[in-house]
Parts: sequence; structure tokens; C-alpha cells
Amino acid sequence: MTSAPTGASRVVEIRRAVKRFGTLVALDGVDLSVAEGEVLVICGPSGSGKSTLLRCINRLEELDDGDVLIGGRSIRDRGWGVDQLRRRVGFVAQAYSLFPHLTVLQNVTLAPLKLRKLPRAEAAALAERLLVRVGLADKLTAYPSQLSGGQQQRCAIARALAMQPDVMLFDEPTSALDPEMIREVLDVLRGLAADGTTMIVVTHEMGFAREVGDHLAFMDAAQVVEYGWPDAVCERPHEERTRQFMSTILHRAGSYAV
Repeated sequence: MTSAPTGASRVVEIRRAVKRFGTLVALDGVDLSVAEGEVLVICGPSGSGKSTLLRCINRLEELDDGDVLIGGRSIRDRGWGVDQLRRRVGFVAQAYSLFPHLTVLQNVTLAPLKLRKLPRAEAAALAERLLVRVGLADKLTAYPSQLSGGQQQRCAIARALAMQPDVMLFDEPTSALDPEMIREVLDVLRGLAADGTTMIVVTHEMGFAREVGDHLAFMDAAQVVEYGWPDAVCERPHEERTRQFMSTILHRAGSYAV
């Protein structure tokens, strides 16, 4: 299945991506593209390959076959180091992975200082702007242990944004949060979408997907089974497997509550 937007320039192109873990095929010829300013939402059952796909895009996992292009350049280009790639591809995982011994401000300034080589004052000013953007202006000197789960995730988002990437990847960023904290994080993502941030979001929050997503990809058994406008995929899917999944998830309590 080819799943590619047309019109705007493509920031991410995934071409026949294959990933195996021993005899387990985690990605089986996945094709997807994300245009500049687009929000692509990916959903699917556990084990369908969603998280593996994101991890392959920023080379936390290496593809066995196929390719991923960022801004037209292959991530397999030998002249392109992993650190250079990750300056252009922000990643926010389920776990916040903040450095516990650093303050919120220090967590956000670390990568710009070390990787982008920004002057300390410039890095601090950038971090403060981003922390205001995610609603943590009053937490600059707090440590991760002093934050709620939602606050830690918003700090992780600010940290990824500090590299000023071309695309942001979110791997089920609300899966470990209670409903109030889910709302906090999704509000940040809504703001990023409104600002034109290019994003790939793995989530089961279908209300968010239909409100913010430009396209929705449903994955199952390591493949993209269905792709299209979020409302169409949710309400009028073509594939029986998609219908089964959507029937279950759309009736889950709270699907539209956030």
C-alpha cells in the first residue's frame, strides 16, 4: 500500500521499510510519507509495528531493508551521522527519560549546548521560550521528581523541540498518564499542530486523531492496512480488520473525552 500525501514537500518518506527481530517481522514493506506541516497519526493493536517504525526513522533501530528519507536524504547515507540525523528528527517516547539530577531548564538546554553548540545564554533563552510554550514557565528550577507525569512529558517535548527538528515523532506520549494529564499533553500537541509542526504521532486517542490529524494510518501485522482522512478511516474503513479495531477503540470509555 502506498500512503503518501501530495502537494507540499515531503519531510519524511518511508519506502518499503522492513525490520526483523530474528524470525519476527516487525515491519513488512511499509510505505508512508509525511508532508511539511502535516500531522500523521498512526494507530493499531499492540505488536503491529507502530513503535518500531518510529524507532527506525531516527535509527534507534536499523532497517533490514527499504529506506527512510528525511528532507530527501536517506538515513542510510554514510555521510550522515546519527547525531546529525537526530538534530532533524525529534523523538518523544512513552517514558519521559529525563535526567533526574538536572533541573527542568538544564534538561532542555543540554542538547542545544552539546550538539548544536549554542552559547549558554542563547540555549537558556530558547529553553525558557519552549518551557513557556508547554506550560512549565514556573518549573525551571524544579527536578523531574518534583513534577507530575504530565509535566515530565511536557518537559520531554520541550527538550525535543530545543533541537529545532524538521519532524517530531511521538510514541504513545499519553499512554502512561491519567485523563487530566492526558489533556495537558494533547493540548501541547494541538498547539504544535496549529503552529505547523510536522509530526508523526502514534496514539489510540481517536478524538485527538480526528481533530488534529491530517492523515491516519492503521497498522496491523507489520503492515499499513489502511490510510486516509481520519474521519473516513474511523467511520468508513474499507478493510475488515480496520473495522474490528475501530469498533473496539471508538467505544472505549473516554475516547472522545480529551
